[in-house]
Parts: sequence; structure tokens; C-alpha cells
Amino acid sequence: MLSWIKALLTLAGTIALVWALNTKLGDTPPFGKLLSPYRGFWRNAEAAADFPAQQELQLPGLQQPVTVRYDDHRVPHVFAQNDHDLYYAQGYLTARDRLWQMDFVSHVAAGRLSEIVGPARLETDRFFRRMGLGFGAEKSLAAAMAEPTSQLVLTAYADGVNSYINSLTPATLPFEYKLLDYAPEPWEPLKSVLILKYMAFDLTGKSDDLRMSNALAKYGPAVVKDLFPDYPSRESPVLPLGTPLDFVPQPVPPVPAAFQAAEAEKVPPYDVKKELGSNNFAVSGARSATGFPLLANDPHLQLNLPSIWYQVQLQAPGVNVYGVSIPGAPFAIIGFNEQVAWGVTNTYADVLDWFQLKFRDNTRREYWHDGRWKPLTQRIERIKVRGRPDRLDTVRYTHHGPVVYDHQEEPFLSQTPIGHALRWTAHDAANEFLTFYRLNRARNYAEYVASLVSYGAPAQNFIFADAAQDIALWPNGRFPLKWREQGKFVLDGRDPAQEWQGWIPAAQNPHVKNPARGFVSFEAR
Repeated sequence: MLSWIKALLTLAGTIALVWALNTKLGDTPPFGKLLSPYRGFWRNAEAAADFPAQQELQLPGLQQPVTVRYDDHRVPHVFAQNDHDLYYAQGYLTARDRLWQMDFVSHVAAGRLSEIVGPARLETDRFFRRMGLGFGAEKSLAAAMAEPTSQLVLTAYADGVNSYINSLTPATLPFEYKLLDYAPEPWEPLKSVLILKYMAFDLTGKSDDLRMSNALAKYGPAVVKDLFPDYPSRESPVLPLGTPLDFVPQPVPPVPAAFQAAEAEKVPPYDVKKELGSNNFAVSGARSATGFPLLANDPHLQLNLPSIWYQVQLQAPGVNVYGVSIPGAPFAIIGFNEQVAWGVTNTYADVLDWFQLKFRDNTRREYWHDGRWKPLTQRIERIKVRGRPDRLDTVRYTHHGPVVYDHQEEPFLSQTPIGHALRWTAHDAANEFLTFYRLNRARNYAEYVASLVSYGAPAQNFIFADAAQDIALWPNGRFPLKWREQGKFVLDGRDPAQEWQGWIPAAQNPHVKNPARGFVSFEAR
């Protein structure tokens, strides 16, 4: 009898151990699956045969053969016979090397981390949804898909990613999926747009408006003016003194009546790191040993592992470009072709402002603007939470943008319910994909300038050099027309005069071409 009891206890213990090792318990991964010799991380080991110097891609979605060669740094050089196959192959190869990275970043931007890791990231998801990254991505996707070229590229790239995803088995899933115990979902063009919106957050999502308003409410205007006389500072390309203006400047909007926001300790909980910075320069051929221009570009962003960038060469009829892409998005974002080279660095322009709202009552269904009550629109966000029931979050929108903070904050200067809405260029529709499609194929200065027309966010300094001896620098993106120091503090969401008063025409952005001094440059830190 005792032997039977021991046997049953042993069996029960074994079953419990097998169940525990194959079940994700809280933040602990299912180590049984992870350590399995049949499907665990051992299967992710690579052999020398996995890295041929050249291969012909045999994928069901390709229209013609595609050749891929690898250099000694394992950088893929893709040779295709049409645009569809070129970006299909780029999507496939990028997914093969960086699938989890691009998948994870798209989940961050969409506010979907809770689907992967559970309730610990619920507030992160709520924040990114309220910041409106998905809201802006949907509008930019519509703009990109309405243009035939960018539609073809985004669709082909997504199909290439999905070709790799469909080839995976539980044994060949990338290590991170095994560790977190989930599988990749199909890739959609929206995910590529979300990744660019996340870059917009990373590069232009920082704002001190709320902090400055808190300081103003606590210490008064005299102290704040003494401590921050020229804040926010304006950074732009270094233009030679006396550079003539070839346009009539837009008139600066009049300054409206002063407004002091209610003191609110709320500040963005996932603020952009302050140590980010960038610099670039291009030197005229007259100053180089070769007689041709030199271009250097240093977007010193975070030191991530894996890297933010993915090197690639892309060649097809009409394009032969080498540079770095962002995993999850097509094209070379920084690079060169046979005629031109270009780079991008952050402009540090103030393209994000906060507006204090006055709600009619605690239902927060109406807000006061321009002398009348206006309805807020509501967007119900369903947040899937791993291991828990779905959570619903109501995000309200004004004509400014999403209401990021919509609960009463203490201390406050008025008993009227208040909140804060966000106006940000990343919420506006733009087609950055068309910009990079054209830039990858540009042959001269005129085509470089024409490429920038469709660009929206994040605002960047596009530096340029070409084989025809031209060097240039243009900040590009959508820049709101404001009065001086507009956006230094929280703005009055009731007053139309406090809003952005239009856009600065692209031709009026500070720019320079072939200055007599022989170089162009930008530095931000």
C-alpha cells in the first residue's frame, strides 16, 4: 500500500512539474519549452552553413528571381528586377534577422505590450494610446495607401515579412518568442507606420510645457524669466551670416492675452531621454583631397541591442542604394546611391504643445472653446491583457488632439474640471514613405528637394551632397506657425488665439546650398 502511495505521489509530482515547466507563471517563462531540445532555444544555434556568401531567394510571393549577397559583416546586398520583389525581399530579410525587434516596437507604439507580458505594462499601453500614436498612424497609413507607389512598397514589404513568419515552426521561432511564450502575428502595413510614429515619439515627443507651467505657478513669472530667459532654445542649421532670404517671411501671429495654467504635477511618465543628440556636416569638394564632397552624419541615439539601424544595399531598375534602414520599415533611411548621399538628424523643433481644457462637468463630454461648449469625440480602446480580462479605456479627442490627462489634478486653481489635450505633428497625415522612395532614387539637388515635399514627422535636418559638387542642408517636416515662446507653457485650450496659426511654408525653413565657406553643418545636443 505504501508503495502505491509513493507511486501516486511521484506521478502527481511529475505531472505538476511538467505542467509548471510548460506554463508561463506570472513573469516567469515556461522553462520546459525554453529548454526543450526539440523546440527550445538550442534550436536557435547557428552553423557556418547558415551563412552562405550568396543565395537565390525562392519565395512564393516573388515575381522574378532575387539574388542576395552577404559581405564579411553579414550585411545583405539585394539585387531584384522590380520594385515589388526588392521590398518583398527587404521585408523577408529584415524579419529573418530582426523579427522580434520590429514586432516588439510596433506593439509598444500601438499600446499592446500587455498582450505579451500581462498587466505590468497596462499603464504603458494606456499612455501610448492616449498620446495618439495609433491615431496618427491610422491617418498616415490612409495617406500612404492612397498613393500607388507607397502602397505597392508597404504591401510588398509586409508580404515579405509574412513569408518569413509563415516559414517558422515552434522549433525555429526566434529566441525572444520562446522566452516570452508567444508567437508572431501577421505583419500589416500599419505596423510599419507605427514604427515611424514611435521614432517620432522618440525624437519629438519630449516637452517641458507642463514642468514650466508648474514652475510658473509656484515661483511666478519674474523668477521663471530669470531662470529660463531663452527657453525653449531654437536650434537650426548653422547658416553663414548674411545669407539672403529668397522669400517673404510669414508674419508672426500676434501674442494673445497671458494665460496661467492650473498647477498640475502631471508630466509625461515615459518622457524621451534627454541625452539624445545629433550632428552632421557636408564639406565641399574644393576642400577635400578627392575633389568631391564629403558627408558625415551622426544620429547618436540610444545604444540599443539590437541596434536601431539595419544595414542593407537595395538594387533594382532605377535604384542602387546602400545605407541603414529601420527594422520594420522599407528603404534606406540614411545612405547614398551612385549620385547623391544624404543623412538625417533631429531638429529639436517644438512641434508638441499642451492645451488646458475646461470641461462642462465631470462627465467630460463637452469642453469650452471659442465661446461655446463643444462635444468631445470618444474612442473606446480595448486593451488585451495576457492572463486577464480585456480592459476598456475611453480616450477623448478635441479639435486639438487626444486628451492625455482627463482627471482632476491637485493642487488646482479652479474648481472647474480640467484636463490636458495634446497637439502634435505626429498626429497629422503625411507620407514619409514616398519621401524615402524618392530620396533613394534621387540623382541631383533638385530631386533631393522634391523628395522632401511629402515628409511630415519627425522633423529632421536632411543633409545632402552629390557627385555634381553640390552640398546642402534643409530642415524638413511640418513646423507650426507660432509667436515667440508659444508652447513654453501650457496653452489655454479655450482661446482660438492660443492655437497654432497655420504652417511655415517648407521654402521658408532655414536652408543653405553651396555656401562660400565650403561646408554646411548642424549640431544638436
